[in-house]
Formats: sequence, C-alpha cells, structure tokens
Amino acid sequence: MSGVVVRVAHRGPLVLRGTLLMWLRGVRPGLLTWVRGARPRILNQGTVRIGRRFKADGLRARIELGALPGGELIVGDDVYLNGGVSAVASMRIEIGDHTRIGDHTMLLDSDVHEVEQGAGVRRAPVRIGRNVWIARNCTILPGVEIGDHSVVAAGSVVTRSVPPRTLVAGVPARPIRELRADDDWVRS
Repeated sequence: MSGVVVRVAHRGPLVLRGTLLMWLRGVRPGLLTWVRGARPRILNQGTVRIGRRFKADGLRARIELGALPGGELIVGDDVYLNGGVSAVASMRIEIGDHTRIGDHTMLLDSDVHEVEQGAGVRRAPVRIGRNVWIARNCTILPGVEIGDHSVVAAGSVVTRSVPPRTLVAGVPARPIRELRADDDWVRS
C-alpha cells in the first residue's frame, strides 16, 4: 500500500477497512482515498480505476462499485459518492473530476434484462462530465452523457444526454434552465 494515504472521517470510524477492501478486490484507489461507514460492495471482474481524493460516504447505505467482465469503471479525481450509489459497468461508466453524486443514485450502462422479447439487452456507455452534481434518487440510463457543470435534480430519470451547464429535472429529465459556470469553477 505504498503511496496511499488514508484519512479518518470526522467523528467517524477509521476508514482503512474500506480502502483496504478496494485493494484486496484489485481496485487501485488514488491518493487520499476516504471511505466512511459500510464498506463499499466491490465487483471487479473488469477494470476499475479510481482517482485521487475519492470520497465514498456509506454511513447510511452501502455503495456498490465495479465492472463486470469486459466492463470499465473510471472515476476521476475529487469525486464524492453518497450512500447507496450504484455504478457497476457492463460496458463503460466514466465519472469526471469534481463530480458529486447523491444518495441512492444509479448509473446504468445496461438495461440488465430484455425489455421485450427478442429485443436483446441494450448496452451503451455512460459519461458524466466534470464538476457535475447529481442529486439523490436519480437514475442515469444507458447511452447518456451529462455535460460539464450540469446539475440533475433529485428524483430525475435521465434518458437523454444533457448539454454542458444545464439544470435538468423530472421523469424523464427535461432541461429547466442554463447554468452559469466558468470552465475552471468547481463546486464546494
């Protein structure tokens, strides 16, 4: 574990076990990885890469991360995942730097099952841009790309790609308004 720094969560348990679990499952988290609460469920049969200063807060619900055979999960630097987030790639899921994802959000690059007889299982990569905020209880469906600096409102189901600097909401998610954000701005 050389080169990995593990922090202790404020008023929380030692976060070593979650980071250690990632290492044991073949996931190589970046420097300053922070895991709190329940250990993430790691499914690593493909490729999982996690950037620096990754934060996983599983205090209220377990986080599920991974890649199935042939799948690739790429998590950028300074990404924060709240409890109950599920991102398991059957093809490719990419989460950009400085992205925040709320409780119980699902990122799906596959429909998992056939929707109708003979249709096959739809699979398409999902890309979340940098500095994106996805609020709680959202579902991001296969083939969606969410542009940089965008916001997805709570409870939304994103079925189509979202342009950069756009607030979307609803089921299915629709653009509400454009957002102001300089290229170098990062949410705190």
